[in-house]
Amino acid sequence: MNIMALKDLSYVVFDLETTGLYPDQGDEIIEIGAIHVEGMQCVEKTFHSLVNPGKPIPPSATAIHGIKDKDVADAPTIHTVIPQFLQFAGNRIWVAQNARFDLGFIVNKLKQLQMPLKQTVVVDTIGLSKMIFQYETSHNLDKIMSRLGIAKTGDRHRSIDDSRYTALALIEFIKMLEKQQISGLPQIESAFIRAETLVKTEKPKTRSLFN
Repeated sequence: MNIMALKDLSYVVFDLETTGLYPDQGDEIIEIGAIHVEGMQCVEKTFHSLVNPGKPIPPSATAIHGIKDKDVADAPTIHTVIPQFLQFAGNRIWVAQNARFDLGFIVNKLKQLQMPLKQTVVVDTIGLSKMIFQYETSHNLDKIMSRLGIAKTGDRHRSIDDSRYTALALIEFIKMLEKQQISGLPQIESAFIRAETLVKTEKPKTRSLFN
């Protein structure tokens, strides 16, 4: 079987901002950002939308990402934004930083909307970082950016900028993995987050809102 090299695959790197940490307890998505990675480069076309959560944003969440109620007052609801995001993602491989958090919100919302989730596996850049930096104890996005020399050129804790930072990290990770003779998806399975593992009773690890 011919397995495509990681560098030749197409990815969609995405990030969410939310009202809190726990989708099964009523926390909502308030922003989605995503970017395509093709040929080991970030493609200029991006996806970004604020989302009206239909409820007030807690001050503790606003303190992290800066998104206020007035910012989302005229934004579309998740019923509109989720299909747009899925169309943008297409059949690309999904990637996220602390993917368990983001995928948990998407799985929960699609279940509520009675919509199918065709992409059931997300590559987690935390998992990739653990493969490469095995002796490090912290793998949050700030630490990853520092180790890889990725400059902060926009906001942290805003979805489109964090998506771009994560995409740049992905590209660097792939380069580093290839030097270790790791070049195909089956070899990075330890970095996969699978939708079926996100059972309702499990709470996501603290990330940023929170990452």
